[in-house]
Amino acid sequence: MRFIHLTDLHITADDRPLYGLRPRQRLEAAIRCINEEYAGVDLVMITGDLANVGTVEEYHALREILAGLERPWHLLIGNHDARAPFREVFPDVPVDDHGFVQYGLDTEAGRFVVLDTLKDGSVNGLLCGQRLEWLRAELAAVGEGDVYLFLHHPPLRLEGGRSMA
Repeated sequence: MRFIHLTDLHITADDRPLYGLRPRQRLEAAIRCINEEYAGVDLVMITGDLANVGTVEEYHALREILAGLERPWHLLIGNHDARAPFREVFPDVPVDDHGFVQYGLDTEAGRFVVLDTLKDGSVNGLLCGQRLEWLRAELAAVGEGDVYLFLHHPPLRLEGGRSMA
């Protein structure tokens, strides 16, 4: 199985520049490259900071851009994202029982586990007890199979976690 990992898109509304760059144009170029050069790729994982400030307009722009991607894609939110506007535009992305945007995905390589590390109003990531319990259940369900964890924040720099032992 082959997949592509994209992160930190920071899509802006109305294609506004960000730090002298145009995030929309950069993502569109990446999508053209994926479509033209990577026909054998099974899926694209996009891991957070999908939007720059988390507005509905930014997520609509992202949805429009992703419509050009010819491979299945899966989204994960980061610290620049906002759950409610994200869910308004991407209602089909699963959430857990507590409203966190996290889910499991079965692939031929194993189970892909997508974690929501967003801590509202903070650049730091968080895995609270509810998210860790959800993760524990996901891992238990997989048993001895292969698991791939996807999260926006580096796991060693997360706040609020506790030992899974």
